Amino acid sequence: MDTSDADRAISILRRTSLLAACRDGARSRAHLAERTDLSRTTVYRATVALEEQGLLAKGHEGYRTTNRGAALVAASEAYERAVRTIDRLDPLLELVDHPALVEHAHLFADAEVVVADASNPYRVVDYVIERFEATTTSRGAIASTTAVEALQRATPSLSATDRIERIFAASALEAHETIGGDEFRAIGESDGLSLLVADDEAIPFSFAIDDEDVTIVGHDPATGLPTVHVESDHPAARAWLEDRYETCRNEAEPIRL
Repeated sequence: MDTSDADRAISILRRTSLLAACRDGARSRAHLAERTDLSRTTVYRATVALEEQGLLAKGHEGYRTTNRGAALVAASEAYERAVRTIDRLDPLLELVDHPALVEHAHLFADAEVVVADASNPYRVVDYVIERFEATTTSRGAIASTTAVEALQRATPSLSATDRIERIFAASALEAHETIGGDEFRAIGESDGLSLLVADDEAIPFSFAIDDEDVTIVGHDPATGLPTVHVESDHPAARAWLEDRYETCRNEAEPIRL
């Protein structure tokens, strides 16, 4: 996008409220000034410019958004939703550095975001445990090392889940075996739990696909605790992560601890 295209896009975004006001019916300039909280001078200049661009059409009853203008309103509203989504996902994006997540972040517009903080560092751990207890099957990938304390808290809830499958990045598996020791090996012996391992490059980030929702988790690199949990039931988010999971699984091998 060159400078002129960018300037035009910004100009349209600034005038989205005016275009939207004319989408459902013809509006006079006086009505537009009242409805959009813009001055009459600003409305006059904007309607002239938007009419010249073919985004508004002037009739006997006032201005009406053209089909082209309505399409740009929809695109502008989608962009505004995307900006709000990225703002909400910022805690996850600070921890998970992967281009695939950046490219598909917009799929999580409706996601529930849970963030741990100093007042409750185990907020995400406890939330994950609650989800395990309400889930019958779970598939996922683990790219980061989880703190021993989190493993200890999660172990009792594994028995409530019929089938769990996890693919470890090789470095994450080695770290879990070293740090978790007997606690981690005991988890590996849980009924219904299947473990696999793949090269680090094959595991983009930690995520899970459960009965009804999909989740992405970010871990604090200093403590190993999961501190950000993003959960969505959007079909597009699920389809994307299911595709990622199949890609990971095709490059993984089963293991026994």
